Order: sequence, then structure tokens, then C-alpha cells
Amino acid sequence: MWLVPLSMGLGAVRRAYSTARELARKVEGRLELIQPKHVYVKDAEKFGYTLQIGRITVNLPPAGIMVLWGFYNADEYLDFVRFVNNGRVHEWFVHPIAYYPERVGVWLEEPLILRGVVHVDVHATSTEGRDRVYGWPLGYVISPARPPQEVTVPRRTPRRKRAEERAEAGVSQKAGEAKEAGRGGEGGG
Repeated sequence: MWLVPLSMGLGAVRRAYSTARELARKVEGRLELIQPKHVYVKDAEKFGYTLQIGRITVNLPPAGIMVLWGFYNADEYLDFVRFVNNGRVHEWFVHPIAYYPERVGVWLEEPLILRGVVHVDVHATSTEGRDRVYGWPLGYVISPARPPQEVTVPRRTPRRKRAEERAEAGVSQKAGEAKEAGRGGEGGG
């Protein structure tokens, strides 16, 4: 499926926002527009709102979600972008967007919902002397307000450990008594 001009896809943008709000409510998270800090973390100032050519690995926080609805492309050499997440590949041919009046393309289907580790492959037809292209994914990032609680296995406290040992000893002691009672009855005649 192709990305259509923004003027034709406003309904899809509204659906994506509704979806993102609902997901943010479920995880009790903060809803933000995708920013360089979400994509590059430490290199955010170096690249800004441009995409590094090649593979970019985005590590979303635990319970973090990325909701994509479109793409901005102001670079006639930016050919396609591929999003790889949980074994699924979503490839967007973004080259024509550079010629749309507003340079924004909208994905008409349901928004892409990505979680965990997301690989973004950026391909340009000309990379001569360039390390980036002037394009950016459009959508939302949902970051949980508080990180999910880790599930921990309860430790055996010394008191609990002693109680378990006593219980095991009591069971084996009773089993031993039953054995001896059985032997005593056999040989005592």
C-alpha cells in the first residue's frame, strides 16, 4: 500500500491518535510525538529530525509503544524505510512523498503499533558523501509513567526454611517409624 498525501488521509491520522490515546490509558503512560530522543537517545542532538542511512535500532522502554501513522520526506533521494519488529517487516516506499505539496504521506491502513526493539532500515538512492536523509516517521511514542514492576520469586526466609526442613523431617521420621513398625511385626514372632 502506498502512502497518500496528508489532505487525503486526515481520517487515518485521527484513528492513529485515538489508538495511541487508548494504549496510553491502558499502560498508564505518557503520550508524545516521536522525537529524536526516542530514536537516537544519546545521538539525538547529532542527527535531530533526520534519519541516519542504514540500520537504526530503537530500544523502546519496557511497556513502551510506538504508533506510526505517516512519514515526512523532504529528500528526493530517500527511497524506502523498513520497520522490523518482532519478526514482522513493514516496508514503506517513501520516495513519492518528496513531491507531495506538504511532503507528508499518511498510511491509510491501521497505524503500525511497534513494541520492544524496533529496527529501522533507511535506504537512499544516493549516499555519496551523506550519512543522513531528510525524512522522519510521524506518530507517537507511549512511555509508561512508571516502569512495570518486576516479578520476583519470594525468597525463602530462614524461618520459612526451618519450617520446611522440619516438615520434611517430620514426614521422613513418620515414614521411618512406619518402616520399623513393619519390620518389628515381621521378625518378632
